[in-house]
Amino acid sequence: MFLHHNAFLLVRIRLPPHHPLLRLLHYSLSPNAHPQPQHTSTAPGPAPPHAAELWIAKALASAALLRPHILQAFLGLAPSPLAAAAAVRLAPSAAAALHIFSSLHSPPLSLPPSEHSYRHVISLLCKSGRHSDALKLFDQMMDQSGCFPDAGFFSFVAGSCTHAGLLDAAATLLARGSQFGCHIEAYAYNKLMNSFIAHGRAQEAVALFESWIQEGLYSPDVWSFNVVIKGVCRVSNVRKALELVERMGEFGCSPDTVTHNILVDGLCRVNEVNKGREVLRRLQRDGVCMPNVVTYTSVISGYCKAGRMEDAMAVYNDMLESGTKPNTITYNVLINGYGKAGDIESAVGMYQQLMLRRCPPDVVTFSSLIDGYCRCGQLDGAMRIWKEMAQYHIQPNVYTFSIMIHSVCKQNRSEDALGLLRELNMREDIAPRAFIYNPVIDVLCKGGKVDEANSILLDMEEKRCHPDNCLLKAGMPNEVERIMLISSGHASSCQKVCSRQSPRLDISVAV
Repeated sequence: MFLHHNAFLLVRIRLPPHHPLLRLLHYSLSPNAHPQPQHTSTAPGPAPPHAAELWIAKALASAALLRPHILQAFLGLAPSPLAAAAAVRLAPSAAAALHIFSSLHSPPLSLPPSEHSYRHVISLLCKSGRHSDALKLFDQMMDQSGCFPDAGFFSFVAGSCTHAGLLDAAATLLARGSQFGCHIEAYAYNKLMNSFIAHGRAQEAVALFESWIQEGLYSPDVWSFNVVIKGVCRVSNVRKALELVERMGEFGCSPDTVTHNILVDGLCRVNEVNKGREVLRRLQRDGVCMPNVVTYTSVISGYCKAGRMEDAMAVYNDMLESGTKPNTITYNVLINGYGKAGDIESAVGMYQQLMLRRCPPDVVTFSSLIDGYCRCGQLDGAMRIWKEMAQYHIQPNVYTFSIMIHSVCKQNRSEDALGLLRELNMREDIAPRAFIYNPVIDVLCKGGKVDEANSILLDMEEKRCHPDNCLLKAGMPNEVERIMLISSGHASSCQKVCSRQSPRLDISVAV
């Protein structure tokens, strides 16, 4: 029956035997003529077309992609909107879908586009990163076709724009959705605000939040407030954060543990550690939402940064008494605080506590310990911790190398510094940085090993790590000029080799 109907259609449009459309129609009958689309719309699709319409849809898709100049021949078939929608869904990619859509809904066919076709093509464009085309088609759907997406589709397109970093476009979409009476869930607004803050646009996030509330576009939840409170704390506006906490009750929200953690961290960041501890005490006293390890660690960190280790330990003891278990970050903060205070014994004691409580040490743990030993001039202890790292299969990072190299150079142990530098150069995951090379070149020049210093300069240039002004050396006019050339990228290899091979009669002193 299907083949008889196809033959009837061919007779109806009276195509010559060698007409290109005839070949396209026969091509469309092949089950492999069009691969299944790789993307699907988030919206439910239209009703499946019956066999004849599907056949026409395949022919339409083939003609639009391969022979667009013969689309006029389809006027005799009078394709239905359902066949046009099916043709769009046959497209193997977003670009093909957009091309078929544009071809079918413009002259000579000018078929009326369906809402399903719009949604399908826009979804494909968003998923393939073509947001500019997606937004144009979205505007066309609303302004010209009279199709109004639902809240879910507004949220999908806005979320896709947010993920792509098109934050202003996402904000405009959410505003338009609310204007058309779509009740968009708070999740979409919260996600957008979070992205504004992540892109360093916290003030704009707060302004959007307040305008949305004032215009009644959405009802914020606890997560909404947590996002915006975190944003204002990032720009050190703790007073605004406290105001927002007070406003939570207007919308039936109560601060949770996350809210208090953000607030405590914000207070500690602006050196209001005592106020942060007061929030902690109030939580302990009220018992409504109990502080967790993050709350305690934030206050401990604030005291450590202020050098108030006794207060930090008092909070740590309160933490243990409350039954809250410290984690690796808690101990890292205390080890770092004691190390910077020059109390290496207490730092080691915290490290031992970490091991006793079976908290896994990480690279920050060992880097903080190494830094503490180096600050106290106990380089052998630092070297011991350096070797201990390998037992836990933890590799030093760029800052661990920097601490060790600076410390051995301060004690004029140039051979140890060169050994560490060679180990660093074997690490492909660490990009060379000038501040690591500077002390090595300095100690070599002070020791009269100018050729070795120049060799490191050449290595730096080969790794595209240009020297900085810290390497300008007094008493060596030729070397100063050459380093300036290397730093600016204007020195040739010949100049460097010749300079390296020239006799050295002076000793460099790093400035």
